Amino acid sequence: MLLGYGAKNCWCFKDWMQVDLELDGSVPSDISLNLPAATAMCFKGANASGKTNALKILAFITYFAELSFQTKPNDEILVDSFFFNKEPSELYIEFIQNGIYYRYELEVSPKVVLSERLFRKKAAPGSRETEIFTRNRNTVVKNSLYKGHADILFRDNASFICTLNQYGLPEIKEIFDFFFYFVINVSYTGLSDSKARDILGAAQFYRSHPEHLAFVASKIRQFDTGIDDIKIETRKNEYNQIISFPVFYHTLENKETKRLLYNDESSGTKTLFGTLMNYYSVLSTGGVLVLDEFDINLHPDILPHLLDLFLVKEKNPKNAQLIFTSHNTDIMDILGRYRTYIFEKEQNESFCYRLDEPKSPNLRNDRPVSIPYKKHLVGGFPKIGREKTESTQR
Repeated sequence: MLLGYGAKNCWCFKDWMQVDLELDGSVPSDISLNLPAATAMCFKGANASGKTNALKILAFITYFAELSFQTKPNDEILVDSFFFNKEPSELYIEFIQNGIYYRYELEVSPKVVLSERLFRKKAAPGSRETEIFTRNRNTVVKNSLYKGHADILFRDNASFICTLNQYGLPEIKEIFDFFFYFVINVSYTGLSDSKARDILGAAQFYRSHPEHLAFVASKIRQFDTGIDDIKIETRKNEYNQIISFPVFYHTLENKETKRLLYNDESSGTKTLFGTLMNYYSVLSTGGVLVLDEFDINLHPDILPHLLDLFLVKEKNPKNAQLIFTSHNTDIMDILGRYRTYIFEKEQNESFCYRLDEPKSPNLRNDRPVSIPYKKHLVGGFPKIGREKTESTQR
């Protein structure tokens, strides 16, 4: 379970940006679900406030831990410092995996890993944290994680986590698996929904995973789009290859059933068809779903149902987590001050805080947080109108 992460000198964050999902004993149990961390967290703020970059930081950490060994040895590391200064970026992530707390720290530039550190302790109050692995550049200076294996060679542009996994070391599997179960629609260049728009690829996936298709079809029916069923059919192309494609079934008033293809459906249905597989994947594995603009093309009334997949214990037995950005303000009232982060920017430096951090009388558990948000009492709300007024007065 993800507890938090952060970065310094990374993209639009000059000083430390820290996202904390942990919920202590002061948080009402109907919000915490008696779990150590929130199962949903929303990032709110004006355009260009740093929300997507905050997701990019998490995307980079997970990618680097899981997949960086797959790059070529001379490839650059896809991370940017604040306005491309020459200082390294620092990043960390905290999580619980199988009852053990871990903290992974990374100092990196686009050319080289400067250091990696891994800490571990029992996930119980009073447990002492132990540093179990430290790497300075390509030299291991501390190691109680595994024994032997002096033949392991580390690369300038690859994490030790995916390197040890590549070498087949069982000691790293538990840690590697945590990163493996992330699903993220953000990459180095920002929002990346190419997989959601790859309909033939999605159809092929659904054809081989009927349980995913059943989940998607049930949710699309629930959201009242007029669709009664979705089936994956096949045809052969000019190269005699089997191509999968979705067919959507609609029942008319006279009980006649009509078939529509993907291009004939609405933008909302297309979005749900392409993205709901990711919801099912993380819900079934207890992973983490990270979505930039998770509400795009979706009716506002659908959004609470998507959130309930993570907020209702019976629907989320494996404690999967959702971290997302959205410009829908009503969502703040569903998640409240413990599960909402505000992002702001001053002098081109972004910063963020969770809504329960400010000691504000405007924020209470029994009151909507959207009202003080819209009144500019807690920050993060766009000041477009205010700036126009000031400009006119000058």
